[in-house]
Amino acid sequence: MLRTTFRWLGAIACAVFGSFNCSAYAIDPPGTMCSVEKLRAMLQTIDPYKPDQAIAGEIPVFGSATMDGLAHAWIDNFREFHPDIKFQVSGLGEAESIKRLIAKPSGIWLVSRPVKPEELDTLKSSGLRNPVSFEVARQALAVYVHPSNPVTSITGEQLRAIFTTVGGDAPTWKLLGVTGALTDQPIKIISRSQDSGTYKFLAEMVFRSPLRSGSMVKSNAEVVDAIKDEPLAIGISNLRCGITDARALNLKAGNLEIPSDEIAIVSGQYPLVRPLTVVFDMGHPESQRTAEFLRYVLSQAGQAENVLAGYYPVDLPLIHAELARLASTDVR
Repeated sequence: MLRTTFRWLGAIACAVFGSFNCSAYAIDPPGTMCSVEKLRAMLQTIDPYKPDQAIAGEIPVFGSATMDGLAHAWIDNFREFHPDIKFQVSGLGEAESIKRLIAKPSGIWLVSRPVKPEELDTLKSSGLRNPVSFEVARQALAVYVHPSNPVTSITGEQLRAIFTTVGGDAPTWKLLGVTGALTDQPIKIISRSQDSGTYKFLAEMVFRSPLRSGSMVKSNAEVVDAIKDEPLAIGISNLRCGITDARALNLKAGNLEIPSDEIAIVSGQYPLVRPLTVVFDMGHPESQRTAEFLRYVLSQAGQAENVLAGYYPVDLPLIHAELARLASTDVR
């Protein structure tokens, strides 16, 4: 796990601090190499994909809207190696995805957060033979405000007061030290729906507290899109969302201010990173073709698609561990 020299958010989950293990790539301190070169160096350490077997048939893929575009990118390139394979991709909320996987155990559930052991137990008790989760990508999240907002950084305590009910009454911009016309104006929260992986990740693993209600949208891109049109808005979304009309805040802990940029992320300083996972039934008779697809996803080409789609690679030791699990006949 990546060691950090500060505490952020007080009760923040260890998964957030340790979820981007850049030490595995012997990365230099921030500023010594541009982020593009660092990402390229990461990818070069990952083995290229070599088909283990020819596969055909159909694989249903469903779940997280966050991972939808990434899944399509993986599929398009995987089919260059396996032209006889077909996929059905559907964006579904978590509750519907669980029902779909139970009904179609040959499918892949896309989950934009860590999967709990008790969730896998529930799937097994519902008829799946050996449901297993694999980490396949990582996403950096950022706190966004309107570009006209004078705030440049935010602490974990301030975030908790804004986004959770622990903070009491709905705060105003005075909480963040804003003066002038915005001081007494309410902070308007833009968030994902309660059935999204983003919402559950923030509530259960970052803040570990119920989230304050706000204006809910269907995708992370819509979070940022809504903020750019509302001067009083704040929200948490993908750092690499491709939208420049909203501004990401730096994260502050004491005297340390962590920039919301790729150098901070690939150097391991940036804490607000989450794993993106997939779940499938390794005990299903048709699991071999799904396992072959995941071998591609965890290859150099598959992890390069993570970067192109706005996400980050999984660290090399974990890739090796996940590939070993795929090759095992007794995976838990």
